[in-house]
Amino acid sequence: MVIRVPKWLLLCISALFLSQGNKVVDNLFEYSKNIEIFTALYKELGATYVDEIEPGQLMKTGIDAMLKSLDPYTNFFSEYQAEEALMERQGQYGGVGCRITQRNHYPTVEHIEEGYAFDIADVRLGDQITHINGLNLKDKSTEELLTLVRGAPNTKFQITLSRNGKSMDKTITRMAIKTASVSYSGLYQGNIAYVKLEEFDQNACDEIETSLKKMMEKTTLQGVILDLRDNGGGLLAEAVKIVGLFVGENKSVVTLKGQNVTGPKNWFTPNKALLPNTPLVVLINERSASASEVVSGSLQDMDRAVVMGQTSFGKGLVQNYVSLPYRTQMKLTTAKYYTPSGRCIQRLNYQERGSDGQATVMAQEKKCAFLTQNGRKVYEGGGIDPDKFLDPYQGLSIYKWLEKEHILFDWANDQYNTQPDTLFAAVSDVQYTQFVNYAIQKSQVSLQAKWQKAVANTYADTNFIKKTGGFQINQSQLQNALKTELQANKAAIVQVLNRELMERKFKKIQFFKSWLEYDPETKEAAALLLNTTAYQKILNP
Repeated sequence: MVIRVPKWLLLCISALFLSQGNKVVDNLFEYSKNIEIFTALYKELGATYVDEIEPGQLMKTGIDAMLKSLDPYTNFFSEYQAEEALMERQGQYGGVGCRITQRNHYPTVEHIEEGYAFDIADVRLGDQITHINGLNLKDKSTEELLTLVRGAPNTKFQITLSRNGKSMDKTITRMAIKTASVSYSGLYQGNIAYVKLEEFDQNACDEIETSLKKMMEKTTLQGVILDLRDNGGGLLAEAVKIVGLFVGENKSVVTLKGQNVTGPKNWFTPNKALLPNTPLVVLINERSASASEVVSGSLQDMDRAVVMGQTSFGKGLVQNYVSLPYRTQMKLTTAKYYTPSGRCIQRLNYQERGSDGQATVMAQEKKCAFLTQNGRKVYEGGGIDPDKFLDPYQGLSIYKWLEKEHILFDWANDQYNTQPDTLFAAVSDVQYTQFVNYAIQKSQVSLQAKWQKAVANTYADTNFIKKTGGFQINQSQLQNALKTELQANKAAIVQVLNRELMERKFKKIQFFKSWLEYDPETKEAAALLLNTTAYQKILNP
């Protein structure tokens, strides 16, 4: 096999030299030397390695390994991946309307968009997709799955599902999918506007503005709740425009700083305010990231909104998409962003890594304080800290463990699949006792598997497991501790279980209407908006 020198890589390096001037020219020899070494190694592998090598895959493996040493957001996209990324940024593609995760070697459905192919075909949360058109999907990558699922609208394919141990076949018709940024909006408690923003795609600001105008036609708004919980970000331009809806035009929202920032360094709101004075609460949590933090952080710095919830993720890095030869692409971290007060909220430092190779976190005592417009202290280096901290799960450790082990998700699936016609009623004491027993049983299976793996890795004699009662002793202690923790956090966990059941029983609009009546954070936000004195005291201490 003969491998040609990757000219596109040399062209990219040359472009980098030209764009960076003397700074990079000083390192020209080092770049050239290492490119020459890499090219020679690449050619030698192709010519003499014992087995035939697929050159494209080998190159991608090398590129991925190189980029992994920088940060998790700088990525290389193959031609197919580049097309997929573009469709997702535009919020439209041909497919089935679902989100999947890998569990037990097979893709598992964890979200279904209402009104699309999987919803119409009665595919359910928790279903495992074992085959598509007869192809076994065991250990197949997400990219391979998407290749099979996505395609031209109105075309069909066959899937085989596994549900509660039972196999079933379905015919799926692909549909043109346009995802909405605003998953729900509506009046809460009569005169409070609630808007749930899922992502910042190309139409995010327009969707929020349209939603607010519809509610303004019905009543005089006493407040707005902008829900950015679990929103991982998206387009920076949309984030800036959304801020503009509440502060007006020509307001500085974010400043970009990097080695070679392309495009505007200072982003100002381009639009007039729709609601410049209406009290505003922004809800965030530990999964609110990037553009969500631009919106919540800038509104906090301007003292325009009260931020409530939990500390956000802490992603203060900005990425641009760079076109490469042969329709490939790179998503490249080019800058850090700074909110109006001057703070950068980036939590992890990928340039400084510990002995374990993990990125470091800025120590609390090293975080600098910055001031909002009204003189309130806010801090850098750790995400957006809310003005009012809410802890709906009474300490997140048990909740995070239940979520990680999929116990909440699986219990709700079992309930819905075995008795769909009897739901929904709020989780009763009897049901919660059943859940506790279910969680203990599931944890036993999970912990035993992990313990056996650990022992097998430690002892050559795998029969050691059978010769000791260590697991049984540890398991008994763990069961008692888990039962105590589940009972102590019953009220919080019941709320989560109610939400899981509602997601399976109700369509999207009815789900939000029902859940918001239970959601403790939305209740807290509304109570603050209705208490003008308390609201102003937070912003003007």
